[in-house]
Amino acid sequence: MADRLLVDVDGDGRVSVWQSLADEVPSPVGEPMTVASPLSAEELEDLRWYVEDYLRVPFGVYEQRGADIADRLPDWGRRLFAAVFGSGPARDAYIRLRHHAVTVAPPGSRPEIVLRSPVPAWLGLSWELSRDATDPSPVALAGVEIVRSLPAGQMEQAFPVSGERLRVLMVISRPRGSGDVGYRMIARPLLERLEAVAGQVDLVVLRPPTLQALVDTLAQARAAGQPFQVVHFDGHGVLAGRTAAGGGAPLAYAGASEQGVLVFEAPGGGADPVPAEQVAQVLGQARVPVVVLNACQSGAIGKDLEATVATRLLAAGASSVVAMAYSVYAVAAAEFMTAFYERLFAGEPVSAAVAAGRARLARNPLRPSPKGDLALADWLVPVHYLRREVHFPQLRTTPSPRGDLSLDAYLDRLRPGELQGERQQDPWAPRDPFVGRDGLFYDLEVAARLQKVVLLHGPGGTGKTELAKAFGRWWRTAGGVDNPEWVIWHSFQPGLASFGLDGVLSTIGLQVFGPDFARCLPRTAAA
Repeated sequence: MADRLLVDVDGDGRVSVWQSLADEVPSPVGEPMTVASPLSAEELEDLRWYVEDYLRVPFGVYEQRGADIADRLPDWGRRLFAAVFGSGPARDAYIRLRHHAVTVAPPGSRPEIVLRSPVPAWLGLSWELSRDATDPSPVALAGVEIVRSLPAGQMEQAFPVSGERLRVLMVISRPRGSGDVGYRMIARPLLERLEAVAGQVDLVVLRPPTLQALVDTLAQARAAGQPFQVVHFDGHGVLAGRTAAGGGAPLAYAGASEQGVLVFEAPGGGADPVPAEQVAQVLGQARVPVVVLNACQSGAIGKDLEATVATRLLAAGASSVVAMAYSVYAVAAAEFMTAFYERLFAGEPVSAAVAAGRARLARNPLRPSPKGDLALADWLVPVHYLRREVHFPQLRTTPSPRGDLSLDAYLDRLRPGELQGERQQDPWAPRDPFVGRDGLFYDLEVAARLQKVVLLHGPGGTGKTELAKAFGRWWRTAGGVDNPEWVIWHSFQPGLASFGLDGVLSTIGLQVFGPDFARCLPRTAAA
């Protein structure tokens, strides 16, 4: 068991600290105390603006505002730390935790600070920023994992985990269709980077992204003995019924009236808002141990919703919830998840995998902006909600597809597209790096589900071929068909024997049924 400091915060802001080193029974540290919110409402809004909006318009006064907020992050971190561990027995316990991890704990183990509260607003504070006044780095980047949880009495028994392959079901909900946030904004860069993971990750996209499809897909996977260990929700959400006290007072949220809602797509199109508790019940019945909540830039879930939904999922039986506390840039989310999955295959628990992903973001802070790549401290965005530590001891690693490259080096080379030439042996490989067109991707997704034949048309030179190839790659790698080999490329070239309907049928038949299909073809008389 990891060395831990347990920080319990009740609805009135009354804080109790408990210490547990190795296998010791948790013991209280000092006396409980009442704590006010370490950051004002204005400062919390500044933090949100910095992470979500700063790089959209980094010009003029906004450029200066972003730089000023970045300079204030260390001070905010010291205030968050001081609110709980500022002085006295609590700080002594923190020093002992760090010392014990270095001198006594087994190699590779990481101490934890576990924040527990029935009030989502307390859990939703950016505790990852916390830093001791004597340390040059925030706690979360200095070898101490920060996790969130609920009081033990509010949770049912956690689910076991199994499986030799890591199976991820991704729910991409875009209720406004092609006018919504980019359809593959997170999935596209994630799939590109999953090639680097030393183990097979089966990423399947839920089609259609409805609640009933989620129920059916999870049930079918369990019945087939291939359950999903991770459900990754990439979509919109709403938090209704919140009231809050002013800045500087104890956080007093009307927890009973808070209702987190995740927005699925309705069967006939449009939005289907589903209460988080109902989603949690579905995932609980399917015994999904790990849930990822994602909000992409210009998207959705957002800070206020994250803690409410995550705690509902924990209460229903999920072992770990990895959430993006703010909207995050697509490249940052993809690189975080790649490092996250890599550490799971190395046999490490989810908390260590989250720490590895966060460290990757901290080492590589450049994000796209209208002024080019600029630094952003979005390593604080991923947060971890925990009820029971999860790792996957039965996962099988595979020979590294990176060769001698480290994961960091491989991901760094992906950015300018250096690896593109190495993929040219793939007949589906793009002529040039393919970007954008998410609106058309969404339209093709819907059409392919509802129609047997879909015609993509347009003037010559507008990229129809490259779009068709990109969509084929997408369906091949994201579970669009049961067998990736059933995504087939056939080019109509006048003058060749393959031109015409017979050529199409032959190509499909040979690909699906193999050489035996040739025996079924009608013989033609010799001229």
